[in-house]
Amino acid sequence: MTSTNGAPVSPPEAVEFPPKEIKKECDEIVARYPTRMAACLPVLHVAQRHFGGWVSPEVEAGVAEYLGVSDSHIRGLLTFYAMYNDKPAGRHEVWVCRTLTCWLLGAEKLRETALAKSGCEKPGMTSPDGKFLVKNMECLGLCEAAPAVFVDGKPHVNVSNEQLEKLMDACE
Repeated sequence: MTSTNGAPVSPPEAVEFPPKEIKKECDEIVARYPTRMAACLPVLHVAQRHFGGWVSPEVEAGVAEYLGVSDSHIRGLLTFYAMYNDKPAGRHEVWVCRTLTCWLLGAEKLRETALAKSGCEKPGMTSPDGKFLVKNMECLGLCEAAPAVFVDGKPHVNVSNEQLEKLMDACE
């Protein structure tokens, strides 16, 4: 593998995965599936939670090794699914639905509110103080009560800009 300037790039060194604190949980997840590969998504959720809200290249390599899949398979999952973070994330996550129903009912303004309140320049960025990560998300599955946001994994529906500001103020 080479970098954009032609210099050789070494793959990241895998961390020992899973660490003892989450080994039982990961092993129980793997046991529920017919193949180790099928357990990738839930194991990545556990890894992300354990390692501070994101999956580093070293953790990525460790998960791949543990599950017996390629690093590129894990990389593909991390970059395809928006609920995973492959760079350090804020202590609190604000997800704003960007699908049609929510957008028509004010999600664009909610996104602007979340960005302004957090100090993030654009969706997908962590605020300068490390407190927030604001993300555009595809359908949150709450179309009947749009617009919807998730704050730290908890759904909130029929959200106004003022309500979103209060939710963000409540984040310690």
